[in-house]
Amino acid sequence: MTGGSSFEVHVEHAAAAIAAGLCEVAVIVYAATPRGGWNPFAGGGPGIGAQDSALVQWDLPYGLGLPAASYSLAAQRHMHDFGTTSEQLAQIAVSFREWAVKNPNAYHQDPITIDDVLASPMVAEPLHKLDCCLVTDGAGALVVTSAARARDLARPPVYLLGAGTAHTHGMSISQMGDVTTTGAAVSGPQAMAMAGITPDDVDVVELYDSFTITALMTLEDLGFCPKGEGGRFVADGRLGPGGSLPTNTNGGGLAYTHPGMYGMFVLVEAVRQLRGECGDRQVEGAEIAVANGCGGVLSCTSTIVLGTEATR
Repeated sequence: MTGGSSFEVHVEHAAAAIAAGLCEVAVIVYAATPRGGWNPFAGGGPGIGAQDSALVQWDLPYGLGLPAASYSLAAQRHMHDFGTTSEQLAQIAVSFREWAVKNPNAYHQDPITIDDVLASPMVAEPLHKLDCCLVTDGAGALVVTSAARARDLARPPVYLLGAGTAHTHGMSISQMGDVTTTGAAVSGPQAMAMAGITPDDVDVVELYDSFTITALMTLEDLGFCPKGEGGRFVADGRLGPGGSLPTNTNGGGLAYTHPGMYGMFVLVEAVRQLRGECGDRQVEGAEIAVANGCGGVLSCTSTIVLGTEATR
């Protein structure tokens, strides 16, 4: 259990078990109803003291609640070190909403502007409400099997080309050595090296967007732009429809769904894109997708590279 990156970790472990002959088929399942039913995170989460004493000792007593206040520290530091602006963060929310408008299953269906994001209530400075992920119900599932078994399936398979995981700290952001750098700086290059690709080869990116700052730092750490240049990188709308790096094409956790752990849905959307099943939001000619999960409080990152038959 690594929070929002659990499902990417599970794919990596399932592939290893299949390659070792320990199993032939693995099913990875997730479902949660925090909006319509029981919310396990209400009141700080069950047994949180036992899970991470550092959080209880060094964060919660000083008013640093979960999760927005912790991520606000990363955003503030990124702004201080690199000159990132609230407008640049807002552009991420705008771009992902543009994709959500094309997704009939997205929670939010209306387009927004940068001004809309900046005018939304402040949750934890500098993060506004529209910089923050949704609270929705949702479910997803993946089937992982061998390439040999996949030849007989009814739907075209998507192939696992590379995987990498980095777990940097527990649930307390005060344990991070550098709050502007996530484990994707390790897991991303590892997964891409295994796949034999570079960021320039990637057609579509699906990443964890618990907050706009999460998406921005992840893009930097995966190598799509240098550290500190994420704000300028996203400012021209390149993540949205018609952009040079289609990202979170279902609308992401900011606009599509976020039942508590969004990592399942980056994988589902990556598979759908590579199968050409996404309708109005389909990225034409998509052959390679990167799916990146982030769990805890920027604590554990796992990166999966997927490809079509043509990439094998």
